[in-house]
Amino acid sequence: MKARLASLLAVLCLVDAGLGAGRAVSQEQRDPDAGPRLLLRIAADSGLVGHFKWTGRENYRLVFDLPADDPRVELLASASAPRENTIEIAGTLVSAPSVSPDERRHYIYWLGFRVAGDEQRGLTPLQWDSIFNKVGRQAVLRFTSRGQPLGVDVGSEAVRPVGNALARVMSTLALALPADSAAEGSSWEDMVAVPVAAPDGSRKLAVIRVTYRLTRYDWEADGLKAHIAFDGRPERVEGVEAEISGTYGGESVFSVGKGRYDQMLSVARLEVKWADSGGLPPSRTVVEWTSELIRR
Repeated sequence: MKARLASLLAVLCLVDAGLGAGRAVSQEQRDPDAGPRLLLRIAADSGLVGHFKWTGRENYRLVFDLPADDPRVELLASASAPRENTIEIAGTLVSAPSVSPDERRHYIYWLGFRVAGDEQRGLTPLQWDSIFNKVGRQAVLRFTSRGQPLGVDVGSEAVRPVGNALARVMSTLALALPADSAAEGSSWEDMVAVPVAAPDGSRKLAVIRVTYRLTRYDWEADGLKAHIAFDGRPERVEGVEAEISGTYGGESVFSVGKGRYDQMLSVARLEVKWADSGGLPPSRTVVEWTSELIRR
């Protein structure tokens, strides 16, 4: 999966440059009625799901469109400096009995948690000690049966930074499965949300409409796998008026019989144009998000 990251970035660059045809990952077209149709669902059985690692890498910069002789250029230099953050969470998932036909609950017992980059400076030594002393504690991940995230629940403020970080990474992953049974060549749509930094320092969610395509089924040593490619187009920023453009794409592997994702990689390249707010001049946030999910 990691070997695909460079090629995905290259394709997204072509789309940004206007050289692509609007799809981040091109696929051979297949007749969805030509092969067997299978229902892809997150498993409802309780028990060990596996050991997983979630990674989210964010690079962004706030750009103020000002002439070079504007006196505010120097004042805003710090705010417009490039930012970079990496979130890594390793944990074991154990599924609980279904609470409803369309909800799945997984307990995550995290084995490691790390934030590196600019956000690290926002935590006090006491907060970091508290987080690392809680390694091995749990949170609850909630999904629909189609894999759409419903939230991350934690039991105390001490572990909330881990839950918040996990929710941020999960929101950027294209986890939705088809509503009906699917054959090779089938497609469906859903939404994901990528967090972006606003000029006032707050976090907003960029909503992206994603188109999925089931490219093939493969029998592997541990069972039948569904290979899914996806790409998306940004639609809006929640809660504010802003212009958004860019690309989103990636691919995943879903274990059909076991009802779980084994791998996923998604890449977003976005630009958000903010209106004048709080006395700041018009600005743009240029952001790149790379998210990975790997079962070990």
